[in-house]
Amino acid sequence: MLAATPLTAAELADLEHQSHHAEHHRTRRRALAILGHHRGQSLPQLAALFAVRYATVHAWLSRWQAQGLAGLSEGPRTGRPSKLDAAAQKK
Repeated sequence: MLAATPLTAAELADLEHQSHHAEHHRTRRRALAILGHHRGQSLPQLAALFAVRYATVHAWLSRWQAQGLAGLSEGPRTGRPSKLDAAAQKK
């Protein structure tokens, strides 16, 4: 079992902000998971809460420890390219 994630006051404030105001919902979930672990929730509890695998939550924590907020950001995803041009996507 991993010990609770220690956070500074600045990190707490940044994560709280990201959990409410991040552009992507996945980034908000990751921030909430880091905050939950800091507050004593275990990885299995967080995995159940967010309906993801234990390994997923572990990866979120590892990326937080290695990269900070940048590690929680949503990156590019694979898949079929959009048929819509940029103007149509913004609508």
